[in-house]
Amino acid sequence: METELSQRLAKALWRCASHGQVLTYQRFHALCDKGVPLPQRYAALESAIGTLADVRDIDYGVLMALDSGLPGVEFFQRYLRHRHGEYVMQMGDPRYHRQTLAGKRTLVARERDRVYAHARIVGEERARQAA
Repeated sequence: METELSQRLAKALWRCASHGQVLTYQRFHALCDKGVPLPQRYAALESAIGTLADVRDIDYGVLMALDSGLPGVEFFQRYLRHRHGEYVMQMGDPRYHRQTLAGKRTLVARERDRVYAHARIVGEERARQAA
């Protein structure tokens, strides 16, 4: 379900992708009204991510950033759920291998590059269509 909050979050993620930036969790929470409960905030974020692209192909949630610069655990869970084969190839099977910080950084860097490239291509197509 797309709500006003999910639309606002989608716009913020799109802006970040278009400018090669990330969206901090502090900024994410600032975009939410104070009375919005955490589960509702994260549901709106999931909806926003899904409106920007099919997460089985590209995950705009990678643009979320904790103080470490990495996205939260929900990104890695979503990546594992929707792109299990890619995840295991890059990170190892989580049943047998502990995921390293270096591995996470590599996976995130690759996915952010893909998101930035996707945003650039879509932006160019929109500009061409508007001309």
